[in-house]
Amino acid sequence: MRGSRIILRRQVGGVSGYESEFGYSRAVRVGNMVFIAATSGLYQFESDLVLDTYLQTKRAIQRINEALKALEFGLDDIVRLRVFAKQGLCLDDFKKAYREFFADSKPALTLVYVTGFPSDKTILEIEAEAVKE
Repeated sequence: MRGSRIILRRQVGGVSGYESEFGYSRAVRVGNMVFIAATSGLYQFESDLVLDTYLQTKRAIQRINEALKALEFGLDDIVRLRVFAKQGLCLDDFKKAYREFFADSKPALTLVYVTGFPSDKTILEIEAEAVKE
């Protein structure tokens, strides 16, 4: 077909177990874009979940970075973040961790408060969208 092109789709799984339980991908790359599902600061086993806002934020962003790297992207390619947080989020701790990763790139950011998550220990989850130029 004239003018048509093939866009490749690649997917990455995660380590939380929710991906296989619910049937979704941690991250999906389509062409020059990556979409990352809501990611918490959850370690491999829920009992190891860090309760602190700063550490949960930092770990969630690290997990996002791992998914991006698997798809040949990086944190600097992120153009939008959506943070879902429940009451108890320490905004100062969130901002501190966030700035460690995004002080220069400054992606669009939305913060939405929610009533809860599947695990009561989870304070926040972060979704990301990345684009390579």
